Amino acid sequence: MWVNIRRGTKEGVLRLRKGKKGLLSRAIVAAALAGMLMLSVFHAGCGGSDLPAQVVEKVPPPPGPIPGLSSDQSKAVEEYGYPDHFFISIDPYGSDRVERWTYFGLGKALDFDNGRLFGEEEVEDQSERYPPTDLHPQDFGSLDTPAEATAMLGEPLFTHETKDSLMPENTIMVFVKAVLLFRDNKLIGVDTQVKPPTLPVP
Repeated sequence: MWVNIRRGTKEGVLRLRKGKKGLLSRAIVAAALAGMLMLSVFHAGCGGSDLPAQVVEKVPPPPGPIPGLSSDQSKAVEEYGYPDHFFISIDPYGSDRVERWTYFGLGKALDFDNGRLFGEEEVEDQSERYPPTDLHPQDFGSLDTPAEATAMLGEPLFTHETKDSLMPENTIMVFVKAVLLFRDNKLIGVDTQVKPPTLPVP
C-alpha cells in the first residue's frame, strides 16, 4: 500500500466537530477514506521496496504574527515550532477550515477551528515512522488547485478519481510529502503524515 492515512486522526476530528458543522468533516473524511481504501486494493500484494524517508531540518519560525496563520496558530508556532505533521479539512461549500497539528516530540496534537485553538490531545510518538515534514499549514489555501499543488510538490505519484452514491466526485493526489483531496479543482483536504511510497521491485 502506498499511503497510510491516519484513521485515528480523522476520527478525532469528527469527534471534535460533532454537533458543530460535523457534516463538513464527515463528508471530507468519508471521501478520503474511501479513496485510500481503493488505493490499498489497487496496490495490495504488489512486491516493492520502501523509499527512504526524507530527513528534514526544521527551520526556526520567525517571531511575531505569521502571514497565513491566526494569532492562536502563530503563538503555537512561537512556542512549539511548526508541527511535525498536520491534517487540514476545508469546507468545499464555504470557508470553514479545521486543522490538527501533531507534535510527536511533545506527545500532543493541537486542534484549530478556523484558526482558533479549541482542543488538545495526547498522541503517540511516531516520529521514527513519520519523520517531520518541511511543509507548513499556511502553504495550503482553499483556492489551491491540482496544478498549483503539482507546482509546489512535484508530479504526483498517483492520482485517483473517486465517486459513490453519497459523495460528489473527488480527486485524490498522492505526493511523496502529502496526500491532497480536491473537489471541482478546489482543495478540501491535506494530510502530511504519509508513509513513504513503495515502488515495484524490478
